[in-house]
Amino acid sequence: MSPLSPLASGARIESRLPGFHAGAIEGWRGIHFRPIEPEDFERERAFADGLSPRTAYQRLMSARKPSDEELRRWTDIDRSREGAMVAMVFVDGLERQVGVARYVIEGADEEAEIAIVIADDWQGQGLGGRLLTALIDLARQSGIRRLVGSTLSENRGMLALARRFGFTLSKEPGLAIITNLRLDLQAGPVRHRRAM
Repeated sequence: MSPLSPLASGARIESRLPGFHAGAIEGWRGIHFRPIEPEDFERERAFADGLSPRTAYQRLMSARKPSDEELRRWTDIDRSREGAMVAMVFVDGLERQVGVARYVIEGADEEAEIAIVIADDWQGQGLGGRLLTALIDLARQSGIRRLVGSTLSENRGMLALARRFGFTLSKEPGLAIITNLRLDLQAGPVRHRRAM
C-alpha cells in the first residue's frame, strides 16, 4: 500500500486543514478539493484547453498544448511517487476543474518537484494558497522533506505565493528568466502570511 492510499477521499484532507472546506473561499460556493483520479482525463483536458495563452505558457514554459500522453500521465498518477490535488466546482451539474497542484518525486525520495496552475477566472482569489496548503499536507503525509520547483521570473503570482509560504527563491544560474523555488518541510501545520 502506498503512503497516499488513505487519501482517496478529499474529505480526509479537508478535515485536517483548519478553514479548508467547500466554500472556504469567500464569495464562492461549491468548491471542493480532492486527489486527482484517472477519470479526470477529460476534465484535465478541458481545464488545460481553457487556460489563456499566458497562463498556459507560465505553466509549461512554452506555447505548446499538452499531448494526450501528458494528460494521461497527469491524471493516472503513480501514487507512490506523485501527488495531485484538484479544485473542482459544479457547473450545470457537471464537475469542472479550476485548479491543480501536483508534485513528483524524481530523484531523492525525500524531495519532490511541484507545479501549480489556476484557471484564469480564479486567479487572485486565494485558490493557489489553498491548493498549495493541501499539497504540502499531502507531501508531508508521504514523507517528503523538500519541495522544489521552477517558474518564469516574470510569474509574479507564483513568486508571491512562494514567498508567502516561505519558499527560498533563487535565479537559475546563467538563465535569469527562471527562478528556482525550494521549501524545506518541517513538522507542524503550514503557516503562510496573507498577501498585503
